[in-house]
Amino acid sequence: MKNFAKGLIVVALSLVIIPLATVFISSLINDNALPASSPEVSLDADPSDKPNGLEYELIDTVLVYDTVSMTQSELSTEQYLVRAVLGTLSPYAHDELIKAQSVLMYTYILGRRLEELDTPTPELHGCDISTDTNLYFPLVDEDSFYAQYGDEADKLVDKVTKLVQETMGEYLSYDESPIVVAFCFSCGGRTESASDVLGEDVPYLKSVSCEYDADYTIDVTYSKTEVFARVATKNDAITLLGDPSGWIVPVEVTGTGYVKQVLVGSDNVISGATLASWLNLPSARFTVSYSDEFMRFTFKVSGNGNLLGLSQYGANEMANRGWTYDEILMYFFSDTQICKSA
Repeated sequence: MKNFAKGLIVVALSLVIIPLATVFISSLINDNALPASSPEVSLDADPSDKPNGLEYELIDTVLVYDTVSMTQSELSTEQYLVRAVLGTLSPYAHDELIKAQSVLMYTYILGRRLEELDTPTPELHGCDISTDTNLYFPLVDEDSFYAQYGDEADKLVDKVTKLVQETMGEYLSYDESPIVVAFCFSCGGRTESASDVLGEDVPYLKSVSCEYDADYTIDVTYSKTEVFARVATKNDAITLLGDPSGWIVPVEVTGTGYVKQVLVGSDNVISGATLASWLNLPSARFTVSYSDEFMRFTFKVSGNGNLLGLSQYGANEMANRGWTYDEILMYFFSDTQICKSA
């Protein structure tokens, strides 16, 4: 478990938080702040809107557009899945979690293919995804991976490749269509529902308990000056004056503690997720207090990521206790089923 958590945090540090359509992890700004997870989960590209048919044949290759070199590259689906799994999960994870993540990544790329067939994205130039990790799940950089894991790298890649092969073509389906993929590093004991996080109900993204990572909490502290610099500079309309204890006040909080809306300053209400991104908090499930004595804010944060879908930390412990990858997926994504591309 120690290697898994350590590896996941290393992966997390290399990612960036993005709006809500996939779920990634941001880099640390200080020693206290752990990353918060996946590309933005977007319901605009919900593959359930797409017709069934030939699109569900096994995908052989994945096209990736490099936004820096402005070139295209072609990966076999196996190559894509290995790099996608290693880009979003520690190679030390339990085999069953790696298989679950592989199914999610295939589900994701199948949904992307369907979306591009229906409504091509001009910026992708005919590709399925790009290297812009603000918009698409990241692929591990091979040079960085081998530099990081050294003599272990080949063994770890072989391990993940074998597990990817075992689940090749499997995807999560709801109402005969691939689901919108969402996952986080840790849900802090309970995932959130899409209706609370995204403002729209998604039948298979309901709040479920996960006792195995209920203790995943962290304190993030900032001085008054740091909070002012991080918040007041984000929006000209925000003015932070007077007693600092009134600068940040959650005004709409779910039963799990997820902050949907927060009052910043005297009259600016923003989403808790927005404030979490400004302050690089691990998640938007937090409480806040201010100490006059030390002139510091303390944010007690539960979970890490957008808190939607699969909790990797919790799922890894479930696998340690005998859960299989399909049981894990069925638990976190209610009323779905695992299908296989022909």
